[in-house]
Amino acid sequence: MLTDFEQGKSEMERLVKWASSNYFGLKRNEADTRLHLIDKLLFDCLGWTREDCHAEERYEGKFTDYAFLTPRKLVVEAKREGIYFELPAGFGRRVCKIATITEADKPIDAAIRQAIKYCQERSIPFGAISNGHQVVAFLGSRQDGIPVMAGECLVFSSLEDMLADFRVLWDNLSRPAVPSYNLHATLCAESVVPPPEKLASRIPGYPGIKNRNPFQTELKILGDLFIEDVVRAPELEQQFLERCYCPSGALSQYSLISKQILQTRYSILFEKEFGGASLEPVQTKGGLTEEFGSDVLAASLKRRAIVLLGDVGVGKSIFIRHLIKVAAREVFENALSLYVDFGKEPALAEDLQSFVLRRCAAQLSSDHNVDIEENGFVRGVYYGELARFKKGIYGQFAQSNPELYLQKEIEFLENKLADRGAHLRSSLEHISKGRKRQIVVFLDNIDQRPTDFQDRVFLIGQSLAETWPVTVFISLRPETFYTSRMKGALAAYQPRVFTIAPPRIDLVIAARLQFVLEQIRETGRFSGLPSGLSLHSQSLMRYVEVLITSFQRSRELVEFIDNLSGGNTRRALDFLVSFVGSGHVNAEKILEIFETQGHYTIPIHEFMRAVIFGDFEHYDPSASPAANLFDISLPDGREHLLVANLLAFVERTGSSAASEGWVEPDKVHLFCQSLGFLPSQIEFAIRRSIHKGLLEASPKFSEGPAAAYRITSVGSYTYKELAKQFSYVDAMVVDTPTVDRNVRSEIGDSRSISDRANRMLTFLKYLDSRHAPLATRPIAFDWIHCRESVEHQTNYILELEAKKEASRRVRPAKSG
Repeated sequence: MLTDFEQGKSEMERLVKWASSNYFGLKRNEADTRLHLIDKLLFDCLGWTREDCHAEERYEGKFTDYAFLTPRKLVVEAKREGIYFELPAGFGRRVCKIATITEADKPIDAAIRQAIKYCQERSIPFGAISNGHQVVAFLGSRQDGIPVMAGECLVFSSLEDMLADFRVLWDNLSRPAVPSYNLHATLCAESVVPPPEKLASRIPGYPGIKNRNPFQTELKILGDLFIEDVVRAPELEQQFLERCYCPSGALSQYSLISKQILQTRYSILFEKEFGGASLEPVQTKGGLTEEFGSDVLAASLKRRAIVLLGDVGVGKSIFIRHLIKVAAREVFENALSLYVDFGKEPALAEDLQSFVLRRCAAQLSSDHNVDIEENGFVRGVYYGELARFKKGIYGQFAQSNPELYLQKEIEFLENKLADRGAHLRSSLEHISKGRKRQIVVFLDNIDQRPTDFQDRVFLIGQSLAETWPVTVFISLRPETFYTSRMKGALAAYQPRVFTIAPPRIDLVIAARLQFVLEQIRETGRFSGLPSGLSLHSQSLMRYVEVLITSFQRSRELVEFIDNLSGGNTRRALDFLVSFVGSGHVNAEKILEIFETQGHYTIPIHEFMRAVIFGDFEHYDPSASPAANLFDISLPDGREHLLVANLLAFVERTGSSAASEGWVEPDKVHLFCQSLGFLPSQIEFAIRRSIHKGLLEASPKFSEGPAAAYRITSVGSYTYKELAKQFSYVDAMVVDTPTVDRNVRSEIGDSRSISDRANRMLTFLKYLDSRHAPLATRPIAFDWIHCRESVEHQTNYILELEAKKEASRRVRPAKSG
């Protein structure tokens, strides 16, 4: 059990009393000092546990007395009791210059230098020395340009001094304080020195909007239409679902991560007891599973909702549509389906139940021609109750005073309609029994809403399944399901859960483009095409043909989309939309070459640039799907290579063991510390990698610390392939701080391709200089190979531009 502040202070009082009564005028050696004094100070008073401590840890032939935490954050060197430091007379400061206590004391100077050397060799942020009665704590390494020995230290000159100011001792050196970097704040009055400004901060209007010419603008409109809106065109829905739907389950043929990781990527979803619930895949390559088919028919009898579980973008919504229109068409033709889309339709969490009721009633009217407030329908719903009403106290007026009886009857029905929920349920019961039709309710896209919102929708869905004559489907993300199963609304229920894995991205793109091309060929114009567009169907058809043939011929293009989308079909299609009509793509040139030569294959750099930049003039890390490998958190140029090395290490280590690609955090931190990086730099790199989808953490859905990390296809592709591309590195230049002032002055906002190429050579040379200190360490990322690839492309660009310039200077001789 961890010691808290009050316990620690009580132990400190006992230690002071014990030390004063057990001082025999003898000077204890280092071992006795540690046993009798330092151990009590660290473990009893400051709350450290034996599990936190790595005693006598060997590193490169040397030993540290105490090293705490993983990654290591504090080194404490023990000295024999007879080694004391003395402070100047009248000195009362708790923080002082290290030189104040070392300038006249060589043993203390040597002890502090030894501890600092341990810290710097292993990138441990804090160090301390103690003789059991005194403590000196200091920064073990720093990145602000100040030599560690020129810095300040925290000083306690006696055990009594520690007790008198125990709050400061606890707030800086206790188990809770060290991971919070409180000592850094104490010893550095100024804030942490940030890295230099990025080029982006010097560009007016950054990131800027990339202008499109009229041709590109029309292509952009068409791209949104035929790639995204085609999914929602009612007149094409049946054809689209039959031709374009790609079942889930097949593994990618283009992913750079191992098949083992791909196969286990959704392993947590297929565990039989995920979150205490039974899970089954919804379909295989052969179609719907037998378990799912039987549940569609029998769920209403079981009185529990069916949960469709899948990550964002895997195709839960299109699965539902395909289920209704194609896969289970015979079932749903005889059923009455109601669909509530929380992705499109606004709803407040406070009014969710009435919202669902209103949408169901509206769809009964619009889609099934059932008006639940129409007089004849209402009387049919309550036929039996009206018969009982007639036998009641007002029945005597049916003959003697028909007007009064009718008034009372209407008041009775008004009361029924006033309870909207009960009336809708009665209406559905009436339809189900009278028409002998199964009723199915889909609550879709609730995963786009906050967790508490999703919990409330699930409760509504479960209530409908339990008390209404309906089968209820609810689509959820795995993390929402897991969290809710552990401590939310789902904890009290046992829903039937089916999982939806992503389809193959290459097949989705091929099917979508081929469908659009067929529509243009058959009709001469894509259905729903806006009026006023000058781009005729022939040009559009050729542009689609270019896309189709490019993806057939270029493995690089498919690898780019497949890996960078990370299994998210929606994101992959967004990449396609980003390219079509991009201001960074010369679409007219593409069509011109296609028409004159009969073919054109989109080069990877052209597609990559459109996706990375999107609608902006410059790369914007908050909007781009691509992560900047070279960003840094401190003015330490070596950090430009940290994320790439971290990713390469995780992939290499994960592939060498039967661990499904997972690597323990301790290994990751120790590797990065072996390269000389501080824990704060490592944590920044890990957070950024997880945020941009380069790494995933396990447990995937836990709010606590990660138990392991694993590379994703996005991360693998980024450090292996993107880092070798001129287009990628060129985009990152504006977002990368350069710690060399001279280089910073040379790198500007270059617009022409020649200027960008020359800027690239400067940037590569700069990164080489930052890589040099790492070259002698156990790096995992091959920067030299990437740099050579980018340099080769850069020189090729410069050669082409030089030839173009030479041809412009040569003019044909004028005749006569």
